[in-house]
Amino acid sequence: MNPVEERPGFFVRHPWLFVVFAFGLLMAAWGALITVAIKHSPQVVETTAK
Repeated sequence: MNPVEERPGFFVRHPWLFVVFAFGLLMAAWGALITVAIKHSPQVVETTAK
């Protein structure tokens, strides 16, 4: 019987922060994927037209 009312957590009161965090995580994952793809790009093959 606590007379002090408990407040919900910070993230419960601000659920939009989950969306911002998820978007940042998605951008970081895409950035890492593009960086790895550029570093390990396939060898360029020259083609000649006949």
